[in-house]
Amino acid sequence: MSVRRAGRRVPWAQVIASVAEAGAVLVLLIMVLGNERATLAVRRVFAVTTSVLLNALGNVTAASGTDIVSNGFGISVVTACTGLFVTGLFLIAVAAFPTTWRAKLVGASAGLATLFVVNVVRLTSLYYVGTYWRSALEPIHQLVWQSLVIAVAVSLWLLWAGRATKPSKGTA
Repeated sequence: MSVRRAGRRVPWAQVIASVAEAGAVLVLLIMVLGNERATLAVRRVFAVTTSVLLNALGNVTAASGTDIVSNGFGISVVTACTGLFVTGLFLIAVAAFPTTWRAKLVGASAGLATLFVVNVVRLTSLYYVGTYWRSALEPIHQLVWQSLVIAVAVSLWLLWAGRATKPSKGTA
C-alpha cells in the first residue's frame, strides 16, 4: 500500500518510519527538557559561549553558572532562553520528513549549528540592549527575538527540505 505524493508513490513503510523517527526525537526532547542536569548543562554552555563572545567584543563579563555578569548589567540564561524548544521542533520536522538518513543527518547538523549560533547572537544582543537600552529589553526579548528564532528555524527547514527532495544527478 502506498500514497501518492507529488507524482510519485510513497510506501507506507517510509511514512511509518518517518513518524517513528519524529516520535523518537520527541521522546528525546522530552527527556532532555525533563532532566534538570541536562538543561542546566545546556544553559551553562550558552552562558559561557556568550560571555566569551562578549569578552572578545571588548566587554568584561564572566559566566557564573548560568548567569552572564558584568559590573553594569547581567543576564540569566533560563531553559526558555536556550532555544531547546525551537531546536527540538526543527529536529522533529527533519526526522519526520521522508528522505534519506544522510539528508536527515545533514539537515539536523546544519540546523543545530545554525540555531546554536543564532541563539548566542540573540543572547549577546540582549546583553547589549539591557546595557544600553534597558527599557527595550523585554519587548526585544519577548517579541523580536522569539519571532526571529522561530522564523530562522522554519526558514532553515524549508531550505533543507527543498534541497533534500531534489533528485540526484543522473536520476529522472
